[in-house]
Amino acid sequence: MQLLEPTPYNKIVDQDYLQDLTIKITKQVFEDIMFTDGRSTFSFLNCKFKKLIIENEEDIEFKNISLSFSSCYIEELELKNIQTKNISILFHSTLLSGSADNENIKSVHFNNCIILGALFLMRIKSIHISYTEENLFPKRWSRMLQNLSVSYIDIIKRKQDYRIYDCLELSFSSNENTSEKRGFYLRSYESQKDYRIGYFLTDEEKDYFNINLYIKYSSEIDHKETKIINSRFNSLSLTGYVKGNISIENTKINNWYIRDLSTESGASFYNISPIKTIDSKIEIHKSNLDKSWFDNIAFSSYKLISFYRTKFGKTTFTSCDFPSNSTSFENFTALENVHYPENKPDKYYKDQYEIFLQLKGQLEGTGNFYESQKLQAISNDALMKIEDISRWDKFILFTNSLSNNHGLSIARPLKWFALFSFVLYILYLISVRRIFIDTNFDPTLIGYYFSFIDLTHRNDFLVEKREFSAWTLSIDYINKVLTSYFIYQFISAFRKYGKK
Repeated sequence: MQLLEPTPYNKIVDQDYLQDLTIKITKQVFEDIMFTDGRSTFSFLNCKFKKLIIENEEDIEFKNISLSFSSCYIEELELKNIQTKNISILFHSTLLSGSADNENIKSVHFNNCIILGALFLMRIKSIHISYTEENLFPKRWSRMLQNLSVSYIDIIKRKQDYRIYDCLELSFSSNENTSEKRGFYLRSYESQKDYRIGYFLTDEEKDYFNINLYIKYSSEIDHKETKIINSRFNSLSLTGYVKGNISIENTKINNWYIRDLSTESGASFYNISPIKTIDSKIEIHKSNLDKSWFDNIAFSSYKLISFYRTKFGKTTFTSCDFPSNSTSFENFTALENVHYPENKPDKYYKDQYEIFLQLKGQLEGTGNFYESQKLQAISNDALMKIEDISRWDKFILFTNSLSNNHGLSIARPLKWFALFSFVLYILYLISVRRIFIDTNFDPTLIGYYFSFIDLTHRNDFLVEKREFSAWTLSIDYINKVLTSYFIYQFISAFRKYGKK
C-alpha cells in the first residue's frame, strides 16, 4: 500500500500508481497555507490509479478542501473514513468505479465521467452529476484511452450504473449540443492546445450510452431534493420513502421503475419518453404517489406499462399521451414483476380494472374527459375478463364493446347498422318474393329501403299482408330491434362529451 500526503495547491500530473494508493489528508499539510478561492486544493491530472483510497482522520480548520481528478483512470475508488465536513470532490472526464460512503462529505461532483461497471454513493450530503457536450475535449480523451489501449466506442458502450443511497441533495443533468454541428470543431478562442479542438457527439454515439441510475431513500433521512433534467437513461429506478421533492423533467428513459416509493412532498414528472420503443417499460409497483404530477408523459410510446397495487391519491395527469384505442391499451398491465410478463397474478384482471378506474378518476379530476373515457372503455374490457362476473354482465359488456367501443366510437354503430339493415332488407325482399324471381329489377325497391329502416313503418309498407311469408314479420321485427339498438348506441357515443 502506497501512502501520499499531497501539498495544497500543488498539481500532480501524469502519474501512474501501480499499487494501491491512500491519499491521506492531514491537518499538518495546511500549516501556513492561505485559502485561495477558485482553485482546487488538491489536483490530479491524467493520472492512473489501481485502487484509490481517500482518507481523513481529523477535523481540519480550512475554509474549503477540494480534490479534483481530471482525465484520470480510477479502477477502484474507496471513500469511507472522512472526519472533517468541508471536503468536496470533483471528477471531470474520468473513468472510475468503486464507492463513497460517508455522511461528512460536503459534496461530490461528476462531469463527463464514464463509470466502469458500478459506482456506489451512500449518505453523501450533495451529489451533482452532469454530462456537458460543450466541454468534450478529444485530445485529452484520446491520450487517456491510448494509455489504456481501448477505443472510445468500446468505452461508451459499457454499462454504467450509478447507485445512490440516502443522498440529501441530488442533481443529474445533461447539456446537449443543439446546433447542427457534429464531430470535431475548432475552438479558436482557447489558448491551450488540449482545449482548442472540441467534439459534438453524433446521434448514433449518444444511443450507445447505457446509463442506469438507481436511487433509494430511507424514511429516517431528511432528503431535500432530487432533480433530474435533460438526461438520457437506459433505466431509472426510484424506491423508498422520500421526504424531499422529486423533479424529473425533459428526460428520455427506456426503462422506468418506481417500486415501493412513497412521497411526502409529492413528485413531478414532466416530458418523459423512451429513447427507443423496443423493450421499453414503465413499472409502478406498490407505491403511494399522492400529490404527484405526471405532465406530458408519452405512455403510448412504451412497449409495456405495469401499475401494480399503487395508490394515486391526488395524483394529477395532464397532457399525457395515452393510447388511441383499447387494443393499444393492452400494453397497460398489472404485473407483480414487469420483467416476467408471462407470470400474471390470480386477480390480474381485477387489479387491472381497479387501476384503470383510479387513473380515470384522476383524469376526470383535471377535466380531461377525452382520456378518461378511454380508460373507462379499457376498464370495462378488463371487467369482462374477471371470472366471477355473471354471464349476462359479460354479454352486456361484450355487445357494448363490439357495437360502439363502450361509447367511444360513432363509426361502429353506423357500420353495424348499415350491414344488418342491408342484409335483413334483402332477406325481407326474398320473403315477399320481390327479388330473384325474374331478371327484371324494380328500382323503386331502393327507395323502399328507407321505409324499411323507418322504425314507424307499417308492416304492409311494400306489399299487402296476404303476400307475407312465414319469415316476413320475423325479419321485419328483428330489423326494428337491431335498428333501435344501433341508433341508441350511435346516440350514446355521439353524446360522450355530454355525459357526467
